[in-house]
Amino acid sequence: MTFSRILISALARAAALVTIVLSLVAVAMPAAAQQPLKIAMILPGPISDNDWNAGGYHGLQAAGKTLGVEVAYSENVADADAERVMRDYASRGYGLIFAHSFSYGDAVLNVAGDFPDTMFMAGTAQSLAPNVGTYDNPDYQGAYLSGMLSAGASKSGVIGWVGGNPAPNMLANFHAWKLGAEEVNPKVKVLITFIGSWFDPPKAKEAAIAQVEQGADVLSAQAVGVIDGATDKKVLAIGAVSDQNHLGPDAVLTSVLWDLGPLVTDAAKAVIDKSWTSKAWSYGVAKGSIKLGAFHGLGDKVPDDVKKKVDDKFNAIQAGQFEVPHDITMVK
Repeated sequence: MTFSRILISALARAAALVTIVLSLVAVAMPAAAQQPLKIAMILPGPISDNDWNAGGYHGLQAAGKTLGVEVAYSENVADADAERVMRDYASRGYGLIFAHSFSYGDAVLNVAGDFPDTMFMAGTAQSLAPNVGTYDNPDYQGAYLSGMLSAGASKSGVIGWVGGNPAPNMLANFHAWKLGAEEVNPKVKVLITFIGSWFDPPKAKEAAIAQVEQGADVLSAQAVGVIDGATDKKVLAIGAVSDQNHLGPDAVLTSVLWDLGPLVTDAAKAVIDKSWTSKAWSYGVAKGSIKLGAFHGLGDKVPDDVKKKVDDKFNAIQAGQFEVPHDITMVK
């Protein structure tokens, strides 16, 4: 074989090799371009509150662990800073961002328009966009049950409810709690106080004590600090979001538990497989995300027949045989 033929053969083999390499690169590029999903959450209060913010944080962590994806969070984010924080996460490639407060609604819409490839989940949002969905805490289903327990445990016939602000989820919680209480005692007197803040424990404690001084002997703790007031005044309280008995072992009868993990996980899966759409997500009793916590030895504070009614009602809600009214009208 002459030198020229050897050279031509070598060049041909090299060209073939280059073609194979380029083909492999072309195949690999789409996979490389698909970056792993990262999830962020911004929260209005501390993740140590054993309440709304802790619920969001634990749901985020559960999703990260289940899916093996990177998660990040920012706590104590004021409404005025929400837009800046969300923009920062979106610009750093977080493909799914949870705005864990009703008060972040406007900020989400402002940011979402500039980051169309980022999906946003806004807590109890009133307005959506193509890349903005919403989710709620359907604890009003559990509130109906805790209302039944509150009326059943009350000796004075007066019960109290203390919450942050009259957002839709708070209003739904109160109305359901009141209806549940009235099912057990049609003559029960209910007190309600909004403290005007999502996190002000001293103010919530003060409001709780004021209700006790008006005769309430069972309180629905929809704000951090209520349990402290119940403990000081030696009355009962119903906790929220997490099992809050450790905050007042002699006061917290039970708690309405909220597991946000399944919702965050499913939303993230939908983003990953590109099936995510702008809609309202609600995971309640039927999906195992809302339930009642343990009595921790305080079950004898509630008559057995009332506890039986509560169990039956829970089973009816779970089976779809009873639908808790979702009433978000403003309290007069």
